[in-house]
Amino acid sequence: MKTFKTLLSMSLLLTALTPAIAVHAASPAASTTASSPAATSNTTSSTLAATTSATDTQQPEVNKQFFDQQKSAVLRDLTGSEPVSNAAADEMSADQLQQADYTYMTVTGEVYSSKRGYLGAAKRDNDNAPDNTTSVTQFDPNNPIPVEQVNGGNTGAFERRQLGFEGFDSITSDITLPTVSGLGQGEQPWVYYGFDAESGKAIEAGYSYQTGTHRWLPYIRSNGFYYGDSSVQKYDTNQVKNVKFYLAKTVSSDTYYNAYFVVDNTQVLIAPTKWTDSDSDSTSVKRVTSIAKKAFTGYDIVGSTMNQRYENVQVSRFYEEQGYPWSQYKEYTENRNGRWYGTIDNMPSYVHRDWLSTSIYNGNNQ
Repeated sequence: MKTFKTLLSMSLLLTALTPAIAVHAASPAASTTASSPAATSNTTSSTLAATTSATDTQQPEVNKQFFDQQKSAVLRDLTGSEPVSNAAADEMSADQLQQADYTYMTVTGEVYSSKRGYLGAAKRDNDNAPDNTTSVTQFDPNNPIPVEQVNGGNTGAFERRQLGFEGFDSITSDITLPTVSGLGQGEQPWVYYGFDAESGKAIEAGYSYQTGTHRWLPYIRSNGFYYGDSSVQKYDTNQVKNVKFYLAKTVSSDTYYNAYFVVDNTQVLIAPTKWTDSDSDSTSVKRVTSIAKKAFTGYDIVGSTMNQRYENVQVSRFYEEQGYPWSQYKEYTENRNGRWYGTIDNMPSYVHRDWLSTSIYNGNNQ
């Protein structure tokens, strides 16, 4: 994909943008000891897949007349005066232009920002609109979204961080388990990784808090639950080094991939999956900290988990030997069919961050 600077040098200037986050959605998993949220998938639209592929292989076309109109509009906004001529525009200070944040949309639907790079793909609205009409829904992380409009929102309170559907097959980090207190009826904490495929498949693995014994057990959720035994249990505040979740075939000729949960180079769990080679270039990865509660309303979880951490997070993609830091990839958030998928806080009043630590509790009750 071309960088913004390259595209800007090609004169693809756009319109001024309100702040937005281009960032991916998982829900807390179920267990035998508490109410469990339903599995949710993060299938991206066919438009997104098609436009992403297009920008990787060809330059977007430029409509010069449209470009000139947008350039004049940008300069007018900067100066507070009427639209200036092209000659006057050329004399504008380059510094003024560089300090502004512009967005533009290519003819294939990609949306870019001069300060934040690629923002995502526009969704084509085919209802009572010409085929060349597109619309973009902006995401404001500071604006609370009703749980009914969040993918998995009714399954509990959570912080979900998710990367795009770029063919990820592995995630590794050092996990610090949170301190749990004050859980109400049907509330259960979870700390986990997950993979979602564009085809709708979903799988997750991590640590599930056992409300009866106050311990954390490793698990994989893949067409059912696979739990570790007491020999691999953990407790509040434990730091678990080098926790890896990945997909791989037993032999290359296999049709399906297995899921592996490994701690400090020791295999803890393995589970079969429905992943095939057709998913290898369209799998997303996520990491979540949550308190699950069935039919969560957005305000009725009373318990808390304090100071959970993911550190030294690295991810890799199918057919790559090396992993790279999470921060080298773009997180995504997408509104699809009235629901928000990807990176999101559900609800913002429950998600509290302090440097690397995330705590889940109702801030309105503090």
